[in-house]
Amino acid sequence: MKELELYVAFRRNFACVRVRSKDLQVWAKDPAPISLEHGFTRDVSQIGHHGTGDLEIRIESASDLERAYPLLLRSYQGA
Repeated sequence: MKELELYVAFRRNFACVRVRSKDLQVWAKDPAPISLEHGFTRDVSQIGHHGTGDLEIRIESASDLERAYPLLLRSYQGA
């Protein structure tokens, strides 16, 4: 683990997380095509953002975290 000015980096870089008051914004690597869900996942490959990956995941609840788990696992395994 390495603490940087804007974020904490880990040896295996598979996702970046921004903690906000209403949700978590997670950017993950997208090793395979997925069906995007409005309000939950978004392709950010053509827009600028800080961090890793081309898939943005918005997590607002525990059930969203459960839905995000397979996407985060794929990102981790592909890193």
